Amino acid sequence: MNLDTLDKKILNFLQKDARISFVKIAKQLGVSEGTIHLRVKKLIEEGVIKGFYTILDPEKVGLPIRAFIGLQADPSLYESILKKLSEINGVCGIYDVTGEFSALIDVKVGDKGELTRVIDQVGAIPGVKNTVTMLVLRVLKEEFGVTIQ
Repeated sequence: MNLDTLDKKILNFLQKDARISFVKIAKQLGVSEGTIHLRVKKLIEEGVIKGFYTILDPEKVGLPIRAFIGLQADPSLYESILKKLSEINGVCGIYDVTGEFSALIDVKVGDKGELTRVIDQVGAIPGVKNTVTMLVLRVLKEEFGVTIQ
């Protein structure tokens, strides 16, 4: 999908505040509310906008432990491994990557015991050759939006 200037401006507004009204966006951009509504609807239908979410602070909701697990997998079982990973409680992200690992898994849990449970579950999946767990000490930068120009 080709995004025009208006689409990009709308997306930038929504990334800063997904609760902003279409009226407010329309006034800022000098177009009608209907135009904004139709554009956003089209962006959703095309999959440019994947959803509208509330971003929580994991620590403040009882999930202070975050880790990344690098996983090496048997390529012939990789798809089934990915499916099983997605079913594990505490796994918040699974990334298919290049380099030393087949996948990188983002885990957010309440305590070290829960992290151990997740690591054990990951390691027990048939086809998982090796895992390396990296405990996050501090999050120095984490952005959820993307720069659109």
